[in-house]
Amino acid sequence: MFMNRKMQYIIVLIGGSLMLSCQGSDLTKMDTVSQKAQPDEVSRDVKLTYSDSGRVKRILTASLIHKYTTDTNYTVFPEGLHAQFFNSNGKLATELICGYGLTGTNNDELIFRKNVQIKNQKNETLLSEEIYLKDSTIYSDSTVYILTPSITLRGTSLVAPRDFSSYKLRNPVGVARTEAFDKDINKK
Repeated sequence: MFMNRKMQYIIVLIGGSLMLSCQGSDLTKMDTVSQKAQPDEVSRDVKLTYSDSGRVKRILTASLIHKYTTDTNYTVFPEGLHAQFFNSNGKLATELICGYGLTGTNNDELIFRKNVQIKNQKNETLLSEEIYLKDSTIYSDSTVYILTPSITLRGTSLVAPRDFSSYKLRNPVGVARTEAFDKDINKK
């Protein structure tokens, strides 16, 4: 009987210790994680081809896509994306690469971040940390570099058509030779 009572005492002590140790646990932190923060769809290694009347308009590739549909419809490309845009003749017009992408409801607004690069048919490249695409117009309020075959332009913001066939730099702050800019990039 003495052994049974001693065992009961030890079991009560262990059980009480476990209960006390759980009071400061991560259970309260778990309440902050909600279903809304989780994507409704997750896709890996995706290649999407968009066409109209049998003509390819754009091809998008991404290693990871998160689609949210609970409260608002939007899509996140957390590991970046590569997009190719084609003209009406089926020829590649513009190419975009970035480290992060986000689409708004019905893909009416797109945000590209992290080392955004846009190349056009004239062998010009736009570089920025953030670009917006809305109503077939590219916008940026971040520092923008445009590398052409002969010079590099720099401005504090930009407006351009979706195909980046022309552009308007706002608040231009400098012009440099492309060779000098390329050497500086390769050192980093």
